[in-house]
Amino acid sequence: MLASFHTTRYLVGSALTGLWRNRTMTGGAVVTTAIMLITLAGFLAINDTLNQMVTELGRKSNLIAYIRDDARPTHVTALIKDLRSRPGVREVRFVSKDDALAIFESRFVDQRDILDVLQNNPLPASVELHLNDPAVVPGLAQELQAMTSLFDDVVVPLDIVEEIIGISNLARVAGTAIIISLTGVTLFVIVNTIRIAVFARRQEIEIMKLVGATDWFVRGPFVAEGAVIGTSGGGIAAIVLVAIYAQVTPAVTRIVSFLPVSTDAEFVRNLAVFTLLVGLVVGSLGSYFSVRRYLSV
Repeated sequence: MLASFHTTRYLVGSALTGLWRNRTMTGGAVVTTAIMLITLAGFLAINDTLNQMVTELGRKSNLIAYIRDDARPTHVTALIKDLRSRPGVREVRFVSKDDALAIFESRFVDQRDILDVLQNNPLPASVELHLNDPAVVPGLAQELQAMTSLFDDVVVPLDIVEEIIGISNLARVAGTAIIISLTGVTLFVIVNTIRIAVFARRQEIEIMKLVGATDWFVRGPFVAEGAVIGTSGGGIAAIVLVAIYAQVTPAVTRIVSFLPVSTDAEFVRNLAVFTLLVGLVVGSLGSYFSVRRYLSV
């Protein structure tokens, strides 16, 4: 227990000493890390908003299948039940001929005379599908179009759906690439900062290894330094994010109220915590790899 206490005290003291000796580099690394993490959090928020927008647009990409007058009701009922269990389908609604006529009369009040001259209701029954995932639309439309014994026609805005899917895929790929790049830059900054500290103490490391110090005993102070740098940068980034949220949210909500932008407190709090954890992990990993080359003695 006493040995563990002394080891911990040594690791913490050595880390703080190293940070103070290289305080200029440490300060620069903290600021750079904070900037990178703020940028990273900003792109995460933008990427999340784009995903929400695509999902919302996808929900408006509905599909309507017009039922043949001679279609068997049991077959239509069975198909509706099957469609309701499909992934990506939010709602399946059956619209009878009478319902279709009532909707037409309510929407086109000035054109009721057209229907009055007809003896029978010319409007077909239909099945309306409201979707959660636009990616399922092309396959589902093709499947329903092949059911010629049930449907006369299937109406779906495939061009709009394909645009939504393309935007979604592009946003996902670009967002992932940017996030990886920013994380890599942050890691590079911390690695090089710790590497300078390690290089300045390389003789001390060699002596410690010669007298039997374990790799973790040697590596510990540097990993702690990296953790402090990463956590400090993450903390600054988290504070800036919360401050921006408090100042900008009212204006953003007012200007883009028609878009599903995440401006709730829980989202910002989770993003701030995530930023702090990323700083801690990246700082620790960067230090870990910086020291490794000097432990082969």
